[in-house]
Amino acid sequence: MSTFKSRLESGHSKEITASIVADVKNASDRVYELMDCFFSDDWRLSQRAAWPVGIIGENHPKWMIPFMEQMIALLKAPKHDAVIRNTVRLWQNMEIPEVWQGEIFELCFGFVTTPTTPIAIKAFSMTVCENISKNYPELQQELILAIEDQMEFGSPGVKNRGQKLLKKLKRN
Repeated sequence: MSTFKSRLESGHSKEITASIVADVKNASDRVYELMDCFFSDDWRLSQRAAWPVGIIGENHPKWMIPFMEQMIALLKAPKHDAVIRNTVRLWQNMEIPEVWQGEIFELCFGFVTTPTTPIAIKAFSMTVCENISKNYPELQQELILAIEDQMEFGSPGVKNRGQKLLKKLKRN
């Protein structure tokens, strides 16, 4: 059995990602080995680990809870867009513990309002913010304004996600 690090260093492919995801699903304690790669100082290793982390986090969000503080710290000084994209992608599908909701809302709101944020990160961040704002109605108006601001010049993906979330937010 090769280590995740050696597999990730050997290349970046759908096959490698799928094999790592399968290994972690078959032995959930191996998530720690994968997360060591994800938090590596080597930006390429971190980038390559981001894809399987995103998939595992979407399918087993509770497995990510022990790593939340490290993930938040990583997004404050990210090494690669793939790390941000896959972290925010998994956050949009999980029940974020209350202790981290404020910090995560701030990070994701920043991604929504920054013009240079890549499309997928912006769209996923909108969803994370909308999910958190369900618990804090006072944030909903601020989020509505931020999403509406993206609608004029946003990409089709951002506009599509924005329209869906605006409907939800305005119903509340």
